[in-house]
Amino acid sequence: MLKKFVLGLMILGFAGVAAAADGYVGTWKMNVAKSKFSPGPAPKEVTVVIGEKGADLTIAATSTDAAGKANSSKYTFPMKGGPIAYTEGGPTNGTTVNIKRPNAATIEGTSMRDGKATGTTTTVLAADGKSFTRTVKSTNAEGKPVNNTEIYDKQ
Repeated sequence: MLKKFVLGLMILGFAGVAAAADGYVGTWKMNVAKSKFSPGPAPKEVTVVIGEKGADLTIAATSTDAAGKANSSKYTFPMKGGPIAYTEGGPTNGTTVNIKRPNAATIEGTSMRDGKATGTTTTVLAADGKSFTRTVKSTNAEGKPVNNTEIYDKQ
């Protein structure tokens, strides 16, 4: 009887791990002091709230740019891959972002404008789950290269 009870607890434990929330779920704030923006200027602040909806991640981001202008966006990451679905504050018309997730810690995105690749974003969750690094390589509206390394801390 004790063996069956222990086996049942082990099965429940494994089921709990399998059903555990995605490591990205939570509230994150950009650590502006540790982040690097080329070209600048850096935003004053960025907060990202990540949730789960089925097999996808939902994102709600708010920020204040260097000039003090507030911005927000909301979108869904299809964790099985494919285009991001924006519900608020999406990119300019003709721009799409496709996502793939090679492993639980890494999310890769490719931006396309009018069918032409314009940039990549790689986000990697730290092993301890307390931060993630987002690396952006793209071109801005003036056609100049953008190379940002953004550090986010879990709140």
